[in-house]
Amino acid sequence: MTSRLRWLPALVGLAYVITVAAVGPDLVRDLHWNTDISGPLTLAERLRGAGPVSIPHFGTWTTYWFLLATRGLPGHEDLWEALGYAFTVTAALLLGWATARVAGRWAGVTAGAAALLVGPFALRPLMTLVYHVTNPFTAAVLGAYLVLLPRSRSIWLAVGVGLLAGANAASDPLLWFAGIAPFALAAGLLARLMRSRALALRAGVTLGVTVVSAVATNVLMHGLGYRVVGLDRGLAPLRDLPGNVVHLARTAALLGGANYSFAPGYPREPLRALVAALVIVAIAAPVAAFVKLTLARAAPLERAFACYWGAASLLLSAVFVLTPNARALGPPSAYYLLTLALAAGAGIALLAARSRSAQVAVALGIAVVGAVNIAGIADGRAGGSPPLATYERPLVELLEREGVSRGYAGYWDAQNLTWQTRMRLLVAPVTRCTMTQLCPYDFFTIRSWYVPRPGGSFLLLDDTNDVVAGAPPFVRNAKDSRRFGPLTLYVFDYDIARHVRLPPV
Repeated sequence: MTSRLRWLPALVGLAYVITVAAVGPDLVRDLHWNTDISGPLTLAERLRGAGPVSIPHFGTWTTYWFLLATRGLPGHEDLWEALGYAFTVTAALLLGWATARVAGRWAGVTAGAAALLVGPFALRPLMTLVYHVTNPFTAAVLGAYLVLLPRSRSIWLAVGVGLLAGANAASDPLLWFAGIAPFALAAGLLARLMRSRALALRAGVTLGVTVVSAVATNVLMHGLGYRVVGLDRGLAPLRDLPGNVVHLARTAALLGGANYSFAPGYPREPLRALVAALVIVAIAAPVAAFVKLTLARAAPLERAFACYWGAASLLLSAVFVLTPNARALGPPSAYYLLTLALAAGAGIALLAARSRSAQVAVALGIAVVGAVNIAGIADGRAGGSPPLATYERPLVELLEREGVSRGYAGYWDAQNLTWQTRMRLLVAPVTRCTMTQLCPYDFFTIRSWYVPRPGGSFLLLDDTNDVVAGAPPFVRNAKDSRRFGPLTLYVFDYDIARHVRLPPV
């Protein structure tokens, strides 16, 4: 019985993936009503304009390269929506393979399965191509390459991994902490333990190419007119650090399925406290595994592998606490921590790999977290859509009767409406910047969207958010206005871009 119980993570992981597949179509449709998710896809589809391109917070360059390379394919919209979770499963498989090579088959299966079992809220970004998902994927690639370092003498593989890591680090700077710096530490430790200059050389090639690739990627994209806005690179003041630590604990628990971050909380107590405790212990596990394996003088590769995932867990947590971005973002900062799911899986597998009783304990803990999150996903906690989704059909039908397809709205009602109508409506995000004028809301936009063109237009206001605070005076010129729940639609016989104030280039 004990022998069978220890393989429980495999069944739980399979059940989790089946659950995600079952709710996947509805979940994907709901998720793309979030402009943070649909905005990059809309921008890629419309990257045929002129002028600077504005992208918020992090560049996601490699994601855009993929989107632009595939947008000519028939049905590419469905392909873009469907591919997100494939990267998550691939990362878990890479982690499982690497952990199995280091610590045995049970450890590999357990690590890969545990890495999949995130909570409903954290599942949302993993279903897309755009929400920090290149971090866990690239971290898994670097972890797998660390395992290959003693076996593979290929310089070309070293170069290829470096090119991928550098381009993805330029796309999302969190990767420096979630993967690249941990790889440098672990590869250096492995080379020292194995006393191998050749191994150190290959690792050095990978790191050198990574830096060059990152710099070249940023220079190229900025030179092409892309700019990243809204990123605070400063440090948090000392007085904020205790609160940031508390926020880290809550967000880590949310990552694993225990919601202490927003109402209503889930699951019910005391199950929520149990899940939170299990998740936080798992996130600390790779650090504990490194200490344990070092004291036991374990094999060099085992120690280096634990060092890699322990460093990823520590560094990612440190940057989360020491910078102001995570706490300012609130619950969505859980998306910064996606790599911790892989680190936790590797950590608990390495800790329990040599003890049958520990394996059973880990299996039971994984079963608890997995069952809670499967139930939460099946119950719809990962989905949800805004009022705009409810009124999409009558709103679109009215605009089609009016012969108007170009419009403006607040950020949370702009690119998502464009994407959900498959470009039948072209909606640019705006905000209220003066008493009489609007200004571009420069998240996932091209400057040319705000240049006046012949024909009519519309303005959509949403009472559920304050992006456009109140109707501007020029709405008196609207030829028609309609109310759809909390939404107010104004239709004009001219392009209201003339009322949008563009900043100097």
